[in-house]
Amino acid sequence: MTHDADVIIVGAGPAGATTATFLARNGLHVILADRAQFPRDKPCAEYLSPQATRVLDELGALPAIEAAAPAQLAGMRITAPDGTSFLGEFAAGHGFRGFRDRGLAIRRTILDAILVDRARAAGAEVREGVAVRDLLRDGDAICGIITSGNATLRAPLVIGADGLHSIVARRLGLARVGRWPRRYALVTHYRGVADIGAHGEMHVYPEGYLGLADVGHGLTNVAVVVPGSQAKAMSGDPAGFMQRWIASRPRIAARFAAATPLAPPKATGPFN
Repeated sequence: MTHDADVIIVGAGPAGATTATFLARNGLHVILADRAQFPRDKPCAEYLSPQATRVLDELGALPAIEAAAPAQLAGMRITAPDGTSFLGEFAAGHGFRGFRDRGLAIRRTILDAILVDRARAAGAEVREGVAVRDLLRDGDAICGIITSGNATLRAPLVIGADGLHSIVARRLGLARVGRWPRRYALVTHYRGVADIGAHGEMHVYPEGYLGLADVGHGLTNVAVVVPGSQAKAMSGDPAGFMQRWIASRPRIAARFAAATPLAPPKATGPFN
């Protein structure tokens, strides 16, 4: 059988692009396919742990990421419904030191584009705007992909790195979504949220939680995560739902008094 590549990777996000870079460096012909055109936005917490910088350094991507002026997070603060909170810091009295003492927070539009460029520089063949419709089979073996345009690409190894709703996992019957707990998230960026410091934040309520983190350039990543029972309420007017959710909680609402969203929130889920 004639192959188009040694490996086809479906999904060019951080997992797919990183895998493509390391495989291409080791001499394999890699096709990295994604339905998106990069740079592209994606609903995400946009946070990298201190140890993630070790992988980024091995990729050769860390200088470009640091040059993009990401926020540097010293840790996370978790706040309960009654206002009780605790702080966890990456470099503290426990004495452990990661590759860096701080995590990085950076927009996916920047991070993903840098990682795709690293894959391309390593020799991977990056194909943007390619949506996968199905897997190509030879008996019980997977031998390639079928794109939405009904074109085929063949390889002896296919890797699914295509995220929450992976077409690869679904076609192989490997996708599993439990009935409980199910969560949906709305994510956007705000400018002007008050009192954003060097720590990420999670404000937990019985009806869900709010995540906040500086992502550099004066922007705050804002995520509202709610139970699946609220999915219908958020679907018709996600921006209004998010604004009402924040406004109904006085402790956090005050911090948004002078804040403005950059764009309507993007929805993602269900998570389980």
